[in-house]
Amino acid sequence: MATYVLRRILQAIPILIGIAVVAFFIVRLAPGSPVDKFRGGRVSPETIQNIIRLYQLDQPLPQQLYAWLTTFPQIWRADAWGYSFTDGKPVIQTIASRIPLTILLMGTSLIITAIVAIPLGILGAVKQYSASDKVITVLAVIGYAMPTFWLGIIIRTTFGAQLKWFPLFGAYTLGAEPTLPDLAWHLVLPVLTLTIVSVAGWSRYMRSSMLEVMRQDYVRTAKSKGLANSRVIYKHALRNALIPIVTLFGLSIPVLLAGAAVTETIFSWPGLGFLGVQAVITRDYPTVLAFVMVGGIMVIVGNLVADILYALVDPRIKY
Repeated sequence: MATYVLRRILQAIPILIGIAVVAFFIVRLAPGSPVDKFRGGRVSPETIQNIIRLYQLDQPLPQQLYAWLTTFPQIWRADAWGYSFTDGKPVIQTIASRIPLTILLMGTSLIITAIVAIPLGILGAVKQYSASDKVITVLAVIGYAMPTFWLGIIIRTTFGAQLKWFPLFGAYTLGAEPTLPDLAWHLVLPVLTLTIVSVAGWSRYMRSSMLEVMRQDYVRTAKSKGLANSRVIYKHALRNALIPIVTLFGLSIPVLLAGAAVTETIFSWPGLGFLGVQAVITRDYPTVLAFVMVGGIMVIVGNLVADILYALVDPRIKY
């Protein structure tokens, strides 16, 4: 297992380099410049030129790319990822302060999704074509069809603005001392937005996987031996039915990260996604590049964790 993990990490290096190169040229070749917001105001042309030299925007693109690729891995340096155009702070410190809140949001959503979606999928498969299965199917289709941004706005307007049950924005109440209950209270609506969409997709995958497994010969044999239906489902069928869900877990990381960017923006949740959207709007090159790279690393780590979970779920898989 250790050899496999090391091999996967080494394979991830060229992938990350490719992500860095593509992201760099997309960002740098996009219309506009970070210094455009200083033009036409009270900032003198000399000051603008100093900013351009400070951030090395006057250097050729290949030279800028080489500097970015060689300094990014040096995470022990405060200036490894550059300085933000917005507040002048080291990007690596800003990213590090935002990651925990995004992981909290995504992790909570993943846990609740698994707790809710897996039993719903099992129920839909066991009670195929029943009233409960049809209700679950209809709700899943509706949930899966709703765009995250639209759902977030509806939830925020209904439960935050109109009913005033939950706060509208932020992770903590302004002016109050940060506490865990206050954080949990602010977390409810963003998590609900991400979870509804995720549960809809996961429950459909779980139902299909469970139906396929229950048609296998070994399940029929277990039933013919007179085993209780619950024992057949949870001991013989469920473990094999979870294998596609493990794949879905790895694929959910980029989906959740993209959904978190939208959700965090709607609820002003001060996480990595909200930071990335703000950086794109303000053309904050260093922050955008760091956001893309951290997202790529999270996707690779999620896929690696999914591969490791394969071996835990299916004893036939060895690395």
